[in-house]
Amino acid sequence: MSYIKTVVPMKDYRLLMEMKGGSTVIVDISCKLHAMKYAELADEEFFKTATTDGDYVIWGGGRLRLTVNELMEVVLLG
Repeated sequence: MSYIKTVVPMKDYRLLMEMKGGSTVIVDISCKLHAMKYAELADEEFFKTATTDGDYVIWGGGRLRLTVNELMEVVLLG
């Protein structure tokens, strides 16, 4: 089952996700750019390539994929 309806990269390394249930979430990735898992996202042009297949947020045509759960951890744990 897919959860993400749309994803929009925003300025300052924020990501707007519209969920299938109608809610929206803004994920601020900027606090995670120092971590190896998120380091590629520090490249602003790469960050702007964000898309979704409904289950993952995908950057660079599949080079980096993060699940909804991984992104929600960023929201909840900062």
